[in-house]
Amino acid sequence: MRIALITARGGSKGLPGKNILPLMDIPLIGWSIKAAIESPLVDACYVSSDDDDILKVSKELGAKIIQRPDALAQDDSSSEDVIAHFIHCMQEKKIEIDELLLLQPTSPVRTSEHIAESIYEFKKQGADCVISVFEPRHSPAKAYKQDADGCLKGLLNDSAPYTARQKLPRAFQPNGAIYLFKVSAFIREKGIPKNKVYPYFMSEADSIDIDDLSDFEMAESMLRKRYETNI
Repeated sequence: MRIALITARGGSKGLPGKNILPLMDIPLIGWSIKAAIESPLVDACYVSSDDDDILKVSKELGAKIIQRPDALAQDDSSSEDVIAHFIHCMQEKKIEIDELLLLQPTSPVRTSEHIAESIYEFKKQGADCVISVFEPRHSPAKAYKQDADGCLKGLLNDSAPYTARQKLPRAFQPNGAIYLFKVSAFIREKGIPKNKVYPYFMSEADSIDIDDLSDFEMAESMLRKRYETNI
């Protein structure tokens, strides 16, 4: 069984209540629920949250819900602890999960088509994990880090910041939209698998991750254009 899990805690400092703010008349989390439910390759969609309003809205939109303990809804709570809690809840319900599709609710531009393509890539590669990524216009291979003396050093090596981009290895940034992995590998590695991990490439435009109001407005503009184009 392949199950989608959307993790959405109540606290948000950048944009309070963002997970249920209306985006094109649909609560933000609804776009991820919609993408999962519309995918014929996903057997069920669950939302894990500590917030009663998020759980209520998610249930109304067709998702199954899991009440998350407050201890797993803190600023320093890890996604992997939340996933482990979800897997444990499913085991208690005698629900066998082969593959888990982790969807972040702040990626509303991700669609059921993206999900289908990532699943295809997962199967094609025989992967333990597929992560959605994009190639940023400015390569992180040219970035610096600061050493203990305060001096700047190349993040990759000392020469990289001064090397032509074309001569550097391609670098990719995860966009948080899709993490697809074998549950058996998660249990074995006690976390999201770090071996046999393959990329699913998305455009930078489709990789919007909503953190603040400007991100929200950008996503709304993109979704409105997409909707108008498809009319």
